[in-house]
Amino acid sequence: MNAKREEKSLAECYSEHRGKVSDKWSSYLEIYQRAFEPYRQMPVRLLEIGIQNGGSLEIWAKYFSNATAIVGCDINPACSQLRYTDERIHVVVDDANTEGAELSIAAYSPCFDIIIDDVSHRSSDIVLSFDRYFPRLELGGVFIAEDLHCSYWREFEGGLIDP
Repeated sequence: MNAKREEKSLAECYSEHRGKVSDKWSSYLEIYQRAFEPYRQMPVRLLEIGIQNGGSLEIWAKYFSNATAIVGCDINPACSQLRYTDERIHVVVDDANTEGAELSIAAYSPCFDIIIDDVSHRSSDIVLSFDRYFPRLELGGVFIAEDLHCSYWREFEGGLIDP
């Protein structure tokens, strides 16, 4: 008799993670768990724009055990030093909102089931990323823009009555 193995929640994957640093807000993990659960066993293709220290890519690889491509993009040149033993994980070091970066990302997967924008949190960058990458989202996929609360802060090109 084959018993289905107990899958860890995203919060458990995050809290048990050892390796590269990831600093997601704990309140995001429950929301992500709900949004991503339908994709859990699928051959997911995930794009994360803004990977900082690269730890989230390792966590996504554990959470989505059947993922076929996990692509991260970051403008920080230090990210070129990130190395992974998981062959599904790829890193593009470039400004995600350029044609060159988009083509480099598309070389790993032309479209994605999940796209997470965790870049500068500036309103203009969020709009550019959405405009550039939403067409690469599979029908029924999930596009998440993190930290939209910054849209209310002037230092991120936001404001309560600022268009």
